[in-house]
Amino acid sequence: MTNNHPHYLQLAHAVLDWNRKHLNRDSSLTEAVIGQCFAEQFIVEPNGRRYEATRANYLEFLNGMKADMAGIDYEIDHTLVDDAAVVFSMRARIAYCDGRTERFRAMLLMRFDNAGKVTLWHEVYVPLAMPA
Repeated sequence: MTNNHPHYLQLAHAVLDWNRKHLNRDSSLTEAVIGQCFAEQFIVEPNGRRYEATRANYLEFLNGMKADMAGIDYEIDHTLVDDAAVVFSMRARIAYCDGRTERFRAMLLMRFDNAGKVTLWHEVYVPLAMPA
């Protein structure tokens, strides 16, 4: 049996890099750009909700989400990899164009298909209180 763990870890880091590049108000997203990382159809599960996504409806969602974002960044604390998935325990920071910043603790599970595209984006995130 072939160990694809390094391949899937590389794909997962590429998805986070894709987010860093594209999740801001100045980026132009298209279905083709989303297709760089995401399958034609995939599941998004944020904080206990479940959505069946396509590149078209994910494009609409992301355009709304990033409308006032300056950017997003991640600091990974722990990583687990199996034969088709990667889990990151991490801290996420979202900066907004009005100067606000939100910080989160997050667990992100990404599952990939044979083409290396995301088929599951399962994330649990908890806002961190900002220091006074």
